[in-house]
Amino acid sequence: MSALNIGVSGLLAFQRSLDVTAHNISNVATDGYSRQRAEFTPATAQYLGDSYYGNGVQVATVQRAYDRFVTAELWGQTAAQKSLQTVADLSTRLGAPLSDASSSLQGALSDYYAALRTVAAAPQDASARQAALSSMQTLATRVHTLDGTFRSLEQEINGRITATVSEISALASQIADVNRRIATSGTAPANDLLDSRDRLIGQLSSKIAVQTIPQNDGTLNVMIGTGQSLVTGTQAFTLSIGGGQYDPARPEIYFTGSSGTGAVTEQMSGGELGGLLDFRRQVLDPARASVGRVVTGLAITANAQHQLGLDAYGELGGNLWNDLRAAPRVMSGSANTGNGVVDASIGDVAGLTDSRYRLARDAGGYSLTRLGDGKVFALSTFPGAPETVDGVTLSLASGALAVGDSYLIDPAGDAARQFGLAIADPARLALAGPVRGAADAGNVGTGQLGAPGAVSLPTPAGDLLNPVTITFTSATTFDVTGSGAGLPATGVAYDPVAGATLSFNGWSVRLDGAPAAGDVFRVEPNSGGSGDGRNAQALAGYESRQVLEGGRASALTSYAGLLARVGSAGQQARIGADARQVLVDQARASQAAVSGVNLDEEAANLVQLQQAYQAAAQIISISDAMFASLLNAVAR
Repeated sequence: MSALNIGVSGLLAFQRSLDVTAHNISNVATDGYSRQRAEFTPATAQYLGDSYYGNGVQVATVQRAYDRFVTAELWGQTAAQKSLQTVADLSTRLGAPLSDASSSLQGALSDYYAALRTVAAAPQDASARQAALSSMQTLATRVHTLDGTFRSLEQEINGRITATVSEISALASQIADVNRRIATSGTAPANDLLDSRDRLIGQLSSKIAVQTIPQNDGTLNVMIGTGQSLVTGTQAFTLSIGGGQYDPARPEIYFTGSSGTGAVTEQMSGGELGGLLDFRRQVLDPARASVGRVVTGLAITANAQHQLGLDAYGELGGNLWNDLRAAPRVMSGSANTGNGVVDASIGDVAGLTDSRYRLARDAGGYSLTRLGDGKVFALSTFPGAPETVDGVTLSLASGALAVGDSYLIDPAGDAARQFGLAIADPARLALAGPVRGAADAGNVGTGQLGAPGAVSLPTPAGDLLNPVTITFTSATTFDVTGSGAGLPATGVAYDPVAGATLSFNGWSVRLDGAPAAGDVFRVEPNSGGSGDGRNAQALAGYESRQVLEGGRASALTSYAGLLARVGSAGQQARIGADARQVLVDQARASQAAVSGVNLDEEAANLVQLQQAYQAAAQIISISDAMFASLLNAVAR
């Protein structure tokens, strides 16, 4: 090839390289743009005589500056940071109403117990009774307000899950379309299309964690979750939203792939979607259940105590709060084939947890899985007889479970909605003790009968008010007369030194001293006891009674534990999000170092390419002059 043609090849090559540099400079502010470089290669040499002579230069390809490992690291860190940030932000929002003085249960619970102590000192005061009833209604309103906050936040999360799933499916379609354009673009790298695909995957990584696998045709397969193929070559698969297996109102995520459609909610992680699911599963659901557990414990224990008192009409008290023993929800699986109807009730408030449970029948029998930690309980008596696990009693109301049937048990998640005051008349507050003790005026011994206290409600309940007479037949024996379980009792031994505790008809009383033969003591209905506030005191005493969490926490301390758990979840997520943001920034800086456009570098390239272009032009000029001289010489 002549020097003229070699010069022309240089001009063309440097011109194209100048075009690439100009393209870089023009896209210096374009998000996701990767710096490009024209790769030169010598043209095929020509053999003349005994040697090979060069034929100039040509542009082999235009390559982008790119490191797929750095980019994959950025995607991974972005997904993790977005997930933690979502949990942190939502936990902060949930913690605000739980702890704020205007919406928290702490203040309302304290006011409730304070009002009981106040009315216990003046049970005959109608205004004190009304104030106590008002504090109870305030507590119920506060519980309902908090439950409404839970439900509102859940609806928002469900809406965001639905919207995020739609965005993921839309991005998958766009990635598949770019894959198609890349696959049909020929053998040369489609750099701008590759950048466009990376930008889309970057957006996808903020929604959900992704894994990518490059293919030989230039396409990129994208996987999510536990290996579900969201994009395979030029084909995009979809995520969709549908009703849950147990609760149609609770949106679950379904993946439609080559083998069909299946639920994948528990398999999704990372990004905004993973954060929403984690918050719903790990923070919101347990927080709602914890509030439900607190009010369930309060209602059941207060009702039991209230039934042991007398109201202003002289009648035994009924339920103070709505009966929450039947509050657990039982939701049948949509794929069940049996006709079993399962009932769940609260058997022991101390055993309640914040978890949901899955009851299932398989070929080996019946099992209950605590979803909070995955612990499995083998049921030994169910369905033949009721069985209690973690304070929840399960029984088969009717029908039978088929192999493969399952049910979701939510012990306390709906309790806050059902919580409410069961009485509206202040006079129906059973504040007095049901019975009182008295010694006959003619007694000659030193025996003393304490104030009897009600400890349980007998069957029938009216037996609690049966009058009972204790008559000493000697200094060391007595007879008990009256009606009820275990009555009458004769010749009961008595130790004048140690005394004795007598328990009949649901009450208990202490007898001390040395009664003489013929002394008589009576336990009788507390008729007209308008100034008696013993049962109100007993109700107020539950402020410090540890009846929850295996007998280790009261309602107040259990609620304080909820505040600590929600606050800790938010703080840990916030710390994790901040730490991940540092890693995101580092990965982005590493990517920019590899792929970013540096204007100083491009300016230097321009000078170098300009000089090379001018040199190639000079070769053409010299070759032209030489050729003209040759023509002139031949012409002469």
